[in-house]
Amino acid sequence: MDDMQVLSVHEAADAMGVSMQRVRQLIHDGQIAARRSSAGWLIPADAVSGRSKGFHKGRPPTPQTAWSVIALLAVASELASEPEGDHSASVNRVVPDRKVRHRILRTLAGMPDPAIDDMAWRRLLSSRGHACRLWAHPGVLDRLAADPKVSIGGIDAELAEHDGLTPHADRLELYVCEADADEVVRKYRMREDRAGQVSLMVVPSSVPVGLAPMGGQPVPAPAAAADLLDEEDPRARHASIIHLQSSLSAMRALGWIDQASGPDGVAPRQ
Repeated sequence: MDDMQVLSVHEAADAMGVSMQRVRQLIHDGQIAARRSSAGWLIPADAVSGRSKGFHKGRPPTPQTAWSVIALLAVASELASEPEGDHSASVNRVVPDRKVRHRILRTLAGMPDPAIDDMAWRRLLSSRGHACRLWAHPGVLDRLAADPKVSIGGIDAELAEHDGLTPHADRLELYVCEADADEVVRKYRMREDRAGQVSLMVVPSSVPVGLAPMGGQPVPAPAAAADLLDEEDPRARHASIIHLQSSLSAMRALGWIDQASGPDGVAPRQ
């Protein structure tokens, strides 16, 4: 497998048009060849080509792009109740680099309705981290969830009350910065286990501190929404889509994105 093209679980899911959980299930059932690495499962591209709905072309978004998108969506949602003010300073503060800001806002301007094409959103946000499944002793789960170096994601984060969703009683979805990942795994004596009750999303160290999730706090709601897009529960996916639609609408209402964006990436006000 070293000499052939390989895909991550995220990439295989995008290629086949299924959830990440479905890809893992296919691996578990022996229907897709894969091998475990320090970065997670590696899957030969040939193993999914027959199941593919078409591979995405071009480079995947960088982790910084994914977290910039998450931050912009989160801030837009917070400002949605007061769209009449001049909020250009807010968008500039979240993404200070003018060229990067323009590129990200143009990308968001061209994103489809997530209810029509959630695969595009999954791909845009897929580089937010490297997911791994771990087992931890049930007796440490509460302490692990409260650890100041980790952030709660998924249903247990800010979207738990949508559509009657309730937090998982038997598993955790957590985020941790790459610099703290090994320490957290050792501290709670976790081990890799594809049936483990802990899903740990490791955020690359290349993500600036101001964009990465803050330890001890839930991840921003758009990151939790990205987690829910990979859930098998249709209610979870629906809650995710509703949140992404609302955040995108808030950005449009604020004038941050438009098909005719100005040179600064912010649509000119009429």
